Amino acid sequence: MTLKPVSDPTFDTVSLYASDRWVASSLGRTVDWLRKHKPELEVAGFPPADPITGMRIKADVIAWVEQRRRVPDAASRSAVRSADSRNQSGARFHAF
Repeated sequence: MTLKPVSDPTFDTVSLYASDRWVASSLGRTVDWLRKHKPELEVAGFPPADPITGMRIKADVIAWVEQRRRVPDAASRSAVRSADSRNQSGARFHAF
């Protein structure tokens, strides 16, 4: 269970924007760590803050983390297997 800081409405599920506190918490880090590592995160394509709100879009942060995954989930593996089987079937067909 994640505790929502009373003073940070971005922890609400309806909020689409994320404060630095939300972002750091989502990464399992502190706000100080997030600020210290901002340059290297930006080099790695971490989403910048929105210029109007000054906050990051939660979906962008989540997408960045998911993009860095190294082990695909079951749905991804299934899609890869399905595509591979179609490609192999076509290769066998064209071989004759």
